[in-house]
Amino acid sequence: MSKAKTTDRVNNPKEYNPYVYHRPDVLRLKGSVLPHVITQTIIVTAVTAIVTILYELTDIKLSVTKIPNPAISNIFTQIIGIVVGLLLTYRTNTAYDRYWEGRKLWSTMVVQIRNLTRYIWIGVREDGQKKDSKEFDNLAKSEIVIEKRTALNLILGFAIAVKHYLREETGCKHADLEYLISNIQSKLPNFTPLAAKDDCVDRDVRHAQKVGWYNKLFHKKRRGNEGDHNYEEHNLPLDITLYLSSYIEAQSDKGRIDVPITNQSLIALNGLCDCLSQFERILRSPIPLAYSIHLSQTVWIYCLSLPFFLVSGSHWPTIIIVFFVALILFGLEHIGAEIENPFGYDANDLDLDDFCGLIKRELDTIAAHPPPTIQDWIYTPANFPFENKEINALEVANLELDEVRSLLSVRTNAEDGKNSLEIQEVEETSEEKKNINVDIEAGHP
Repeated sequence: MSKAKTTDRVNNPKEYNPYVYHRPDVLRLKGSVLPHVITQTIIVTAVTAIVTILYELTDIKLSVTKIPNPAISNIFTQIIGIVVGLLLTYRTNTAYDRYWEGRKLWSTMVVQIRNLTRYIWIGVREDGQKKDSKEFDNLAKSEIVIEKRTALNLILGFAIAVKHYLREETGCKHADLEYLISNIQSKLPNFTPLAAKDDCVDRDVRHAQKVGWYNKLFHKKRRGNEGDHNYEEHNLPLDITLYLSSYIEAQSDKGRIDVPITNQSLIALNGLCDCLSQFERILRSPIPLAYSIHLSQTVWIYCLSLPFFLVSGSHWPTIIIVFFVALILFGLEHIGAEIENPFGYDANDLDLDDFCGLIKRELDTIAAHPPPTIQDWIYTPANFPFENKEINALEVANLELDEVRSLLSVRTNAEDGKNSLEIQEVEETSEEKKNINVDIEAGHP
């Protein structure tokens, strides 16, 4: 995936609609593992074809059923098949757990981003007036709005920096990130300023382009800067949280936000750091290498040995049978390897570019409007707070308290749609008619 395409997806995220018609999965090739496992499948099928041709057309019978006890072949096939099935089941389940955990952590991070955005955009006063004071500080309203917008840029920059960090794309010179954080410089020990750190070669999507034929054949998933990765590289998302923390502290010191909002903002910021640490746990702790190696070797042994057990009974159809068996087994193995690390560029990885694009859209929408006040949406002619739609909030504001409470007492009857006043009038009328009937029966005029 090119840098331009990645940036475009952040600016124009794809919206997933589960109710839109899609082609049946059996007819879809994009996202399938078939292109990744067809090479291994063809190799196994070629070996099967050779064994079958030799068995059918020559005197060379490469069949295990020719041994003195043919029952051994059936037992071997069943046992190895069960073992391979158990290994693949554990592999795919473990990989999907990591995939799903990554998705849940991203959702948790989005929740914290939304909360922190709301606390900053609504909680920080824009009028320059300190809390519980009639004094004004030296900053004008426009400068306060600039500060808030810059903080929102850092929040969005955090999400995009996490995306690149999980893909092991170091530095900050990425088209979708640089403009958001170009104004900050790290003061941490042994950390280089961000502007000077990216004089190195741009590594944006190098790992998507440098995959040799060996890795394609054996589906070894190469990460972004494998071989030259330096664990002392800059942890950009963590550094961004330091600037956000300093912003919250500065607003609290100036009295522009309440203590509860300050505490909740810091809690949201802690939640972002927690998500970052959980992401690192998924990224840095893959499934043990010995297990992956043993599973791959077991699948290859089973697929390559299968024609020797089937050719004597299935003959020519052995080629077709082994082809589909190998395609299924290699496909399951590749699915587990692909979703084990769900943060990359594979077709079935998480759409981090689209996720960041949705966050960007939300933050841009929030920042495009001033913080709403109750005068903006409560005391307007369009607000009808009571059942009587002929009275709006502006008219109610001029009524006495008792009159307002009388409007509040009107409730809808779920059975006949009449309100309580109408029901009361009907009951009073019925009671009067009942009293008249009683008087007539008693002989009173």
